[in-house]
Amino acid sequence: MNRERLTRLEDLTRRYARYRPCGAGLGVMWGGLLLAMLSALFAYWALAAYAHTPAATAGVWRFLRSSPLVPPGWLLIAAAVTPFVAWAGLRGIQGWVDVHFGAVEGNEPCDARLRGPHWMAPFLVVLVATLLCGIILWDAAAGSAFRGLAGILAIGGWTFVWGRASRDRLTQMVMLAVSVPPLYVLASTDTESKLAAGNVVIFAAYLLLMTWLLVKGATRFSGFLQVRRDLAAIQPVDE
Repeated sequence: MNRERLTRLEDLTRRYARYRPCGAGLGVMWGGLLLAMLSALFAYWALAAYAHTPAATAGVWRFLRSSPLVPPGWLLIAAAVTPFVAWAGLRGIQGWVDVHFGAVEGNEPCDARLRGPHWMAPFLVVLVATLLCGIILWDAAAGSAFRGLAGILAIGGWTFVWGRASRDRLTQMVMLAVSVPPLYVLASTDTESKLAAGNVVIFAAYLLLMTWLLVKGATRFSGFLQVRRDLAAIQPVDE
């Protein structure tokens, strides 16, 4: 193989290693889909609660801000299991990509725009979980508020698992995105706090993140496939 082809192969191999993490983009799309499903479940519950109250004529936004809404059990379960399902899916997708396309690891970050220490995303999840636990313990007036506390503690503990298992910034960003909104849903079991209405603002903000995850995952997987095609097009020749 001549020097030009060798240089080209080295460049493509480095690009391949950068695209590979987080299931070559499929894991990012997986996180976006989970966040979309949780948002849809939250919207379904909130709109159903709005439709079955006398205050339905006051407007959705005013109703959500003034009503002490408490998520039903099925929504709490969906929120609590989301980070666990997300991590299981990410590991499964990464394993499938490595088996079908091959695994190449590099020293360069998969996305140069994702800066910061590898513990930043897990730290933020644990920080939010700790703050919300404090709010629940401070404001809770009934035992029902502690239903969400167990879920928050579970998600906070699970963060130490995926935080130690992955040093990939993109994978950690996906886990951050699918961990924080469920924490707010679980914390809104406290009817004395303002977190129930605040969920609307939280999920509205995360709709942008959800869109970014879906677009980022699709473009990343497309780039990964292009690198695969370029690698396949290189044929070794005798000098």
